[in-house]
Amino acid sequence: MAYQDDQKHEKLGCIQLVRCIPPTDEERKNPQYVPQLEINSRAQQIIAEHFEAPISIIVYVGNMGVGKSKLATVTAAALEKESPRTDSLWFRSGAGTNGVTHGVWMWSEPLRHPDQDEKTKGSILILDCEGTDSLDENTGANLYFFCMIVSTAFAVVLRPARIDQFQCDRLYDALNRFEVMKSLHVLPNMWLLPLDLPTFLHIDRDTGDDIEISKDEWLHRIFSVDEERNNLSSAHCQTLKEQYEYITHMLPQIDTINIGYLPQVLFEQHRDKDEKLPRTDNNHRRNTTDRH
Repeated sequence: MAYQDDQKHEKLGCIQLVRCIPPTDEERKNPQYVPQLEINSRAQQIIAEHFEAPISIIVYVGNMGVGKSKLATVTAAALEKESPRTDSLWFRSGAGTNGVTHGVWMWSEPLRHPDQDEKTKGSILILDCEGTDSLDENTGANLYFFCMIVSTAFAVVLRPARIDQFQCDRLYDALNRFEVMKSLHVLPNMWLLPLDLPTFLHIDRDTGDDIEISKDEWLHRIFSVDEERNNLSSAHCQTLKEQYEYITHMLPQIDTINIGYLPQVLFEQHRDKDEKLPRTDNNHRRNTTDRH
């Protein structure tokens, strides 16, 4: 695939890559029905004609309304050489809990790493996935799995900064499905992106104070069960513990980054787009790893 950035190429900004085909009433009643995903042929053509291999694919996934689209826009803005002529080309973001992203949307311009040499090949493709908790279970699972197998960097956006039971189940089920399929695909690098958390923290249970901890300790706590301090049954604790162990076994290279590492100027530049902008102030530091 040739890297093309000529003047004849129409600047489209973000366009839909994958559409979830709504089931009919009859299909909804069929327990064997498998939700269908449809690839946008124009988006497919753009990737084939304008992106240069190898293509690194960054996919933002997570619950609805956590700021995935905003983060996708900030990422595209950071890598774009020239900003789009109109804000309407950026990823659309919903205010409050109203989701506006349906299926998977992509940034149609081939991007390059800022430190990449001009002679070095390769493009970056950014994908923004619909909040999987806004879909029915099977459709959400299919969309989540699609994003996992196509991504180079599988970025799970967390707000609050913890993995809830549904997120754990989705990740566990997708990895289990991947293993059962004996897929030849290589699992992506997984990143946890906790928003509203400029430093890695946990709450001291005795004093209630926020304590700053290392990135590695934060990751360890995210995938650990505090069996002495939770309201879960023993069976539930054991199931959760087994899920965590399976996830970290299948994805041993899980990493995380504070949203505060992104240039503040980018947040200010796009602050007027909606109410769900990721915030980096210290007023939201209480979102920590402690969940059980």
